[in-house]
Amino acid sequence: MKQMYRIGLLVVVTLFFGSMANAQAFSGKGLKSIQIGLGLSEHHGWYPENGKGPKGHVSPLAGNINVQLEFGIGKYVGLGGSVGFDYASNLSRNSVGFGYFGSPLLGNAYGSSSFRSFAIPITLTADFHFFQLIQDKSGKSLHADKLDIYVGLDFGSGPAFAVPKSAYKAYGSDVGYMIYGGPHAGIKYYFNEKMGVFLEIGYGKAYLNGGVNFKL
Repeated sequence: MKQMYRIGLLVVVTLFFGSMANAQAFSGKGLKSIQIGLGLSEHHGWYPENGKGPKGHVSPLAGNINVQLEFGIGKYVGLGGSVGFDYASNLSRNSVGFGYFGSPLLGNAYGSSSFRSFAIPITLTADFHFFQLIQDKSGKSLHADKLDIYVGLDFGSGPAFAVPKSAYKAYGSDVGYMIYGGPHAGIKYYFNEKMGVFLEIGYGKAYLNGGVNFKL
């Protein structure tokens, strides 16, 4: 009985470590993962000429928190999306002037520092995980079970909110919209089969974005 127990235990251990050895950081079609990140963004936004609040183009440099899902649709390709929250202490990175309906200084009534910016970016993302491709073609072990390097494109939009600071309450708040997109490059490192960390740089979703990643 003890001998059978030992054999059974050996089989379980062998299968477990064997699956770990063959696991890929990006395992292709069927993979599902979620990542939670903090970053720095500069999403381009517009406010309509509707008689209140600011008007025209803005580009606030904002702190960003985001949650992203990715689904493997091919051996090296993943598609997904993210939703986030931006906050900027000034409505635009530059000290530009905005018009205010009814003001005698229409066209330059107040500056971007009069408002705070809140936004909800919603992004569609496509990634190409080329590090796994390099390992497969080279036939060498490049630790692709733990390391994932990828490039991608993203495109997004969402509502943007201009909220006057306490000294400028009379200006009124307003709702605008964002449109943004661009390339990014990223790297993920997995501590085990399910959990890792990631870092991305780019132009669309964020200049810099990093956090934790979980396979589902």
